[in-house]
Amino acid sequence: MKHIRTLLAGALTAALLLSGCTAQPEASGQPSGSASPEPSETGSVTAVFTPGTYEGTGKGYGGDIKVSVTVDETAITDIEVVEQSETESVGGAALPTLVDKVLSAQSVNIDGVSGATYTSDGFLTAVREAITASGADPDSLGQGQTGESETKDTVTMSTDVVVVGAGGAGLTAALTAVQNGADVVVLEKMAMVGGASAMAGGGTNATGSQWQQSYGIEDSPEAYFMDIMKNGHFFSDARTLWLYANTQGAAFDWLVAEDGAALPYKNTEPSPSAEHSYGRTFSPDGGGAGVISALQEKLAGLGVEIMTETPAQELMVTDGTVTGVKALAADGTPYEIAANSVILATGGYGANTDMLPESVTSLPYAGAVSATGDGLNMATAIGADSFNLDKVNIQPHSIVLPDGRGQHTFQGCLAMYNKTGSILVSDQGVRFVNEQGSANDIKAGMEQNQHSYLIMDAASFETYAQTCIASHNFTQEQLDEWLEANGTSTPVFAHADTLEDLAAIVNIPAGALTDTVERYNGFVAAGEDADFGRKVTTAMGDGPYYAVEMNLRYYATLGGLRINNSMQVLDTDGQPIQGLYAAGEVVGGVVGDIYATGSLFGWAMTSGHNAGLAVTGNTVFEG
Repeated sequence: MKHIRTLLAGALTAALLLSGCTAQPEASGQPSGSASPEPSETGSVTAVFTPGTYEGTGKGYGGDIKVSVTVDETAITDIEVVEQSETESVGGAALPTLVDKVLSAQSVNIDGVSGATYTSDGFLTAVREAITASGADPDSLGQGQTGESETKDTVTMSTDVVVVGAGGAGLTAALTAVQNGADVVVLEKMAMVGGASAMAGGGTNATGSQWQQSYGIEDSPEAYFMDIMKNGHFFSDARTLWLYANTQGAAFDWLVAEDGAALPYKNTEPSPSAEHSYGRTFSPDGGGAGVISALQEKLAGLGVEIMTETPAQELMVTDGTVTGVKALAADGTPYEIAANSVILATGGYGANTDMLPESVTSLPYAGAVSATGDGLNMATAIGADSFNLDKVNIQPHSIVLPDGRGQHTFQGCLAMYNKTGSILVSDQGVRFVNEQGSANDIKAGMEQNQHSYLIMDAASFETYAQTCIASHNFTQEQLDEWLEANGTSTPVFAHADTLEDLAAIVNIPAGALTDTVERYNGFVAAGEDADFGRKVTTAMGDGPYYAVEMNLRYYATLGGLRINNSMQVLDTDGQPIQGLYAAGEVVGGVVGDIYATGSLFGWAMTSGHNAGLAVTGNTVFEG
């Protein structure tokens, strides 16, 4: 895409990346900002490295990261990641940025990539090891990126649409707008795209879509509206939910159409669930990360500019109309981007504890580190209305990782409950809920327990573990470590040959767990769960047995900005703010106080598509 850029008046200073850097002899081939070898008495540069290629290994999020580092006498000339098993959309996406940072700074003393801490630490450990093998001291290679560069002149740009945020909603909005003839710039504050969407399972509600209709499912917007209203305890904004119910079918048709987004969804017949009266949820290959990757590739092919590490800081307003965005790049360059329309797709505020109710912050957070409320705050600063800010999505089916973060294992739990003999018990060793019930019911039951545990036989655990690994909830290497600890570390993954021994490991009263399993197996034999009404088909088999501690977690905020049927942000008087649109989690009131399966990711896709239509003059919904 073509954009108009100019430099504001002002003298340009010499481009020294680091304070105190001096010019190096041309023969050194050393980049600006690199280590500064001392000249020898003859004027040549003293060797820092022993030339060659060296390997190093560090521990990342998904396992070992192995790098190959090539050096000449005075500089790091190449870094290759030769082995890694990081999550594709997070750590995997961060690695190229980390390589560039080290090569540019000629130092390992750099800031890691926000949102990929484990990957950053593992990568830098590996590079340090390789540099040490070359005969150099990693800590002597300078201070890296100190942030002491000169003041940059402001760069101005002009475009049709600025999309703030490159998660599912933002990328979908950008693609829709481009396909409808708009020139688009996308701003993303992180080093990689995806946001919360890249961490999601990717289930997408599609009431009224062609795929749903092809299975003869007689769903309707009215049925969807009532299902979500009831599940969310009637805290949804009726207008926004009605908009969602009536537009998700057409949006999904575009998502899977070859002349639309052509995203990798699987056309398999959807089934009803505890939250949904009708089968209406379709899932993509590769989960949310697969959707993000496909959208990013599609936009790249169309020449759309995604400016990463460039957070928007302020909305530009002229006579009450939003006319663009001010942003600041990682290198300190300020941007003023004029646009006919701005779409806020910045996500929620789950990572900003100052914006959360105290009742939530005691729980582990399982959302994106980028969700700090930026778009919400920028919009309210110019008079936008917000509501439901106390509503936060709390969900069960979570383990707590060693660093205290929550990690959902929803897909593993669902597969296990539906296909195998397995139960959910309290710390007293008794069942307390229909394991196939709604997330809301399971959450309410877990809130009454000090601890809750999945109890599984060998077949159940295999289904749970392999589904979670395939869903990128954790890796095989992590699982092996947790099983080795056998209940003595977080997360709790305990195992034993007998139920009595398993109960002892997790401090469940002796005999209680055995009695509960016998009672459950009796229900299976009778064909009816007389306690909770679960559809029981498979008894719990022989050992070894497994216990995995289940926790509540929060990962999405459900309050946000008010919008109208044209996706325009409303002010506190209920009037649209001209030039300003919103999509995704930054919009409030869609699902009440707890999400239903596929509703949040589905909203990101639907609202992004709707916003892209709206800013290009297309009618979204008139009902």
